[in-house]
Amino acid sequence: MLTSLLLSALATLDDPLTGVWEGRGKGDNPMIPPEGFAFTLVLEARGEDEALASLSMEGASAKPAEASFDAESGELEFRCDLMGILVDVELVLSGDELAGKASGLGMTVELTGKRTSRELPAQETASRAPAPVDLTTLSSAAWREDLAFLAETLPRKHANAFHTLAREDWESRVRALGARLPELSPAGAAVALAQLVAAVGDAHTELALVGKPFDVFLPVRFVWFADGVGKCSADDALRAVCTTFASENDSWPRAKAPSKLSQPVLLAALGVVPSSNSIPIVVAGASGEDVAVTIDGSGSGKWLVAPDPSLGEPPLWLRRTNEGYWFEALGPERAVYVAYNRCAEDPARPMVGFVAEVLAALESSDAERLVIDLRHNSGGNSAVLARFVPDLAAHPRLAAPGSVRVLIGPQTFSSGMRNAQDLREGARARLIGEPTGGKPNAYGEVRVFALPRSGLSVYHSTKSFHDLAADSSAVEPDALVPLSSADYFAGVDAALKRAIAD
Repeated sequence: MLTSLLLSALATLDDPLTGVWEGRGKGDNPMIPPEGFAFTLVLEARGEDEALASLSMEGASAKPAEASFDAESGELEFRCDLMGILVDVELVLSGDELAGKASGLGMTVELTGKRTSRELPAQETASRAPAPVDLTTLSSAAWREDLAFLAETLPRKHANAFHTLAREDWESRVRALGARLPELSPAGAAVALAQLVAAVGDAHTELALVGKPFDVFLPVRFVWFADGVGKCSADDALRAVCTTFASENDSWPRAKAPSKLSQPVLLAALGVVPSSNSIPIVVAGASGEDVAVTIDGSGSGKWLVAPDPSLGEPPLWLRRTNEGYWFEALGPERAVYVAYNRCAEDPARPMVGFVAEVLAALESSDAERLVIDLRHNSGGNSAVLARFVPDLAAHPRLAAPGSVRVLIGPQTFSSGMRNAQDLREGARARLIGEPTGGKPNAYGEVRVFALPRSGLSVYHSTKSFHDLAADSSAVEPDALVPLSSADYFAGVDAALKRAIAD
């Protein structure tokens, strides 16, 4: 037994990789503080020439990545996704010292550090979601455990859970929900927990209603238009679903609520519809008459899409929405259109190369404007685009104020909203469309933990942002162009037309 322990200890001492490495990164770039920043690298050897690398910088953690290792030279290399930024790391390990560099978004940071522990840190089980749970099988006792865990954990982990809601009010709501739990269905209990989290009043803080029975979406899609949402019953339905998430202005419900209206279990738990198997709706017919329709999931399985693609291509902003970013030169309009749908790098098309392509398209044409569409961008890492704002501002084709046009709307949220403001302030951009779904001075920097019995994820803010001197409920456009039903069904993008015509 003693021999085995000694051999194990010797193997640990001889391991050139495994352990926790800590140090500082420094670089000559305005985005990097003069004093540099702290980083932590956790390495776990996987054989002689491989390792699992987990990098974190200033609290931002990358997903674990496979690393290659040359034992003879001590060279370690890996690529990781650090909150939406692709980072290539090249290090040399010598004993318990490391040195090298990390490169991303066209920037290079010099890293130096040392191994501070040969032991791997204990995994944090509290924030790891358990195996998927069928919520319909949970008892009221299980939901009571989740409520107790939520009531204690959210205030502790949130940057300031009581910035809107008083602690006494929170505790009163927790007690009231605890008393109601035996009367609620499993779906009703989950919805009630979501409403409790929403009461915090922070649009980044939310309990995600996913998994069975919330995994059913009936084949109908709703869009909230500026020219109305229908009769009073539609307003009642919208008000009900809006209790399951927080909003800081009138725009964010327009982005969040429509998708929730196609979840029959959610609507039934809220008392909006009588059954969790179908959604009865009334729509205005072509001649103005009311038409009653029941959506129940049966039928051909084919979607009826508006605007009808058989009548012509949809407008640019409704194309390729599954892609993170793409662009197209608009020759006759003398503009380059960029769709920036998510604040994250695409591994197949890193941002440095993409921006170079966009600028090359500007230079190879007679384009006078760059139009950046953020209307589908609900966040990620704002640095992915912000890093290149000075390059846009310095480009000769974009020197005149307003040469950069930015399209915004209710789905422009979090880092997408920050990028809109970055472009306005740093590249003299003109903003066109509708107010953003986010509030500039608000809470963000989201982390997540899981409830122990249901496994439902609770997203919460860890930082307060004050991006603007004057507090406002949204980033407002310089030119307001509402989304109307007439334009939508006709396939007309009024905001883009305004951006090109002005």
